Amino acid sequence: MQHVKARRRHGRSLFVSALALLILFQVSASAWAWGRLGHRVIARMAEKKLTPKAKAAIAALLDEGESIADASTWADENRGRLPKTAPWHYVDVPLDEPRYDSRFSADVPQKGCIVDKIHEFQTTLKDPTRSAEDRRFALRFLIHLIQDLHMPLHVGDNHDKGGNQTQVRFYDRGTNMHRLWDSLIIERAGDDEDFWLADLSPLDTPENREATMRGTVEDWATESLLAARAAYQVPETGKRLKPGQKLSDAYYNANLPVVRERLYRASIRLANLLNEAFPETR
Repeated sequence: MQHVKARRRHGRSLFVSALALLILFQVSASAWAWGRLGHRVIARMAEKKLTPKAKAAIAALLDEGESIADASTWADENRGRLPKTAPWHYVDVPLDEPRYDSRFSADVPQKGCIVDKIHEFQTTLKDPTRSAEDRRFALRFLIHLIQDLHMPLHVGDNHDKGGNQTQVRFYDRGTNMHRLWDSLIIERAGDDEDFWLADLSPLDTPENREATMRGTVEDWATESLLAARAAYQVPETGKRLKPGQKLSDAYYNANLPVVRERLYRASIRLANLLNEAFPETR
């Protein structure tokens, strides 16, 4: 009898552990801004634009063998042991706000959000008097948060927790808006990093690069806000989409160019900020 009870307790323990892992996976997966693919593509594109000084300094800060692409997902992969960092990944700006501006909107937080933390980590990374540990932490988060900032649903707020609470059907597949934007649109076009690097390459003209490097972090947040507003529109009607909305070719064709632009701009801006953090000596 004792053996039977022990087996039952063991079985319950395994079930509880499996359920906990499933819940953890679902929560962490829904929190990723671009999904692993998007984050790594942005990082790999940015790496091509780094100066030799920046590449060397970044390699010295990161763990041995850790690439910039690896570092780009570190903040999400370690969110479970760093729960206080969760609010750093986004800022909730109501979709109807004209722009990101924490000075004039009571709905937009000033401290502890993604814009504030990007500025903070820039300062830390540029400061050679800070410890290597502090600068490594700042580097990993700066890489990641610049990427998150360019995901529209990490800025525009439709009162649905970044799209996680708005269920839709994308080509007859049930999903939510966050998942749709972090992975499904990207993966429908191509699920390979090299494919995306080749696909985004034509966007990298001198004119695009120059225009992309203009503006402030706050301006980049406004871009994502405007993209989020469009993301919640039904292309055929221009009306705000509703839970359960069926989305297919019209939505995909309207928003794939937005995804491509946001990925490209994130890569150029990330490279620029990293180069600024480690300027070439003259």
